[in-house]
Order: sequence, then C-alpha cells, then structure tokens
Amino acid sequence: MLSTRTIICGTAATLLLAGTAACSAANTKSASSGEAPAVRQAAPPAAASQKGDVAGGGTAGQSQSIKLAPVTGRAVIYTANLRVRAKNVSEAAGKAKQLVAGVGGYVETETAASSPATANITFKIPADRYAATLDQLANQLGTRLSLQQQAQDVTQEVADVESRVKSAQATLASFRKLLDRAKTVGEVLNVEQELASREADLESLQARQKALAAQTSYGTVSLQLEAPGTSAVKDQGGLTGGLRSGWDAFTAFLSGVALVLGWLVPFLVLALVIGLPAWRLRGPIRRYAGRRRTAVQPSPPE
Repeated sequence: MLSTRTIICGTAATLLLAGTAACSAANTKSASSGEAPAVRQAAPPAAASQKGDVAGGGTAGQSQSIKLAPVTGRAVIYTANLRVRAKNVSEAAGKAKQLVAGVGGYVETETAASSPATANITFKIPADRYAATLDQLANQLGTRLSLQQQAQDVTQEVADVESRVKSAQATLASFRKLLDRAKTVGEVLNVEQELASREADLESLQARQKALAAQTSYGTVSLQLEAPGTSAVKDQGGLTGGLRSGWDAFTAFLSGVALVLGWLVPFLVLALVIGLPAWRLRGPIRRYAGRRRTAVQPSPPE
C-alpha cells in the first residue's frame, strides 16, 4: 500500500503538470488568434485618437458614416521628459496642473525654487489621453526647449504574468480540495506546507500584475519649468563660456580654502593657548634641569 506522502507528492506533481499544460495552451491560443490578454491594458494614444476612412459610397458634402479602425490592445509604458522655458514659472506650473487634472491625471512629485525660478513636476496621465496632454504641455506653457519620449511594450510580459496567475490559482484550488480530503495529521501538515508556498508565489505574481496595470494605465511626464535666462550660462560656449567656467572654478576653490581655514581656526587658537606658555617656559625649565644635574653629580675623588 502506497504511503500518504507518496500519494500527496504524486497528486501535487499531477496538478503542476496540468497547470503547465493549461498555461501553454493559453499562450498558444493567444498567439494564434492575435487577441490581447484579458487584463486592463492601455491602447496607444495615437491609435486611440485616429479615425478610420469614410465608408464607400455617397456624394461629397453629404453626411457620411465614419467607420473607426479597429484598435489592437497593447500594454505600453509611456514616459517623457519635457523642458520648457516660461515667463512666469508659477503660472505655468498652475496651468500644467489644471491641464493634467482635467484629463484625470495627478501630480506624483513636485519641487520648486524661487532663485532662480524653476519647477520640476512629475505627472501621471491616463494612457488614452497621454499624447494629447503631452502636446498641450509642450506648446501651451511657454517655449519648448527639449522633449524626450519612450514607449516600452510589455504586452508579452502582461500576458505571461496573467497566465501564471491563473495557473497558480487553479493549483491552489486543487490543493484546498486535497486538504479537505486529508485524514491524518501528517497529510494535513504536508498539504498546508504546499499551500503556503503556492500562496506566496501567487501573491508575488499578483503584485507584479498590479504594478504592470498601474504602469500601463498611466503615462509619466517629467516637466521641468525654468524662467528666461536660467540656462543661459549652461548654453554659453566659446571663449566667454570658458572664462566664466574658469572664474567659477577659481571662486569655488577659494571658497573651499576659506572653508578649510574656518574649520581649522578653533584648533589653531587652542594650540596657541596651550603651546605658547609651554614654549616660553622651555628656557627656564632647561636651566632648572641643568642645575639639578650639576647638583646631583658626585664630586671627583681627591
């Protein structure tokens, strides 16, 4: 008769093989049909805003039915770095916040300085409004100085994580049924140990799934606002720029020397307070020591 542990291990192996087969079948079906995984995915902004061609037939000038082009769902992470020069940084920052809030976005981080006037704001913008909002931020706040964009397609990773989550959930359900049929304490302990391990794996996969959903649902725009003249020194080159850079380096060196001297002054004063009296007493001490040596020397024999 087979032992209880052998039966449990065999059942666990069978369940794992079944989950792996289901995962492979789901991936094969998704790849062959071209359908997007059934998770919340962000359609590319360009595809979401484009309209299809007018349906054939009809006379020019008459109302025509617009047929929207089918949008293939993709999971994409959008990021952008935008640098704008604005006459009034505070007003430009307020307008940028209004634009983003109007489309359902929000401010993730914000830092500002008054001298020179600058502001750095990181926005989270819904993916379907990302492109239009970024265009408004680049053209309505002031003079655009630079713009860097990046789009990372994570559709395959999203599909893989979703498939693994479903497989892990099916395996957990099977182990729970096996736990209900356990009769001895040993069987219960072994099944509970497997359940704890599988639940930890499932929680990790679900956390990754949520992170991907958040990243693909909202695009990230890092906006840097600066007042006119703030970056003039950075952009200045040639002899003038070299002289200015050299002078800045020289003044920075002098500042460093002054800092070191200021740090050493208290120790120098303390050394003078202790060392000067000792240096003045050096002569009398030597003379006294000489007299003492002369006094203790024995007299020469007669």
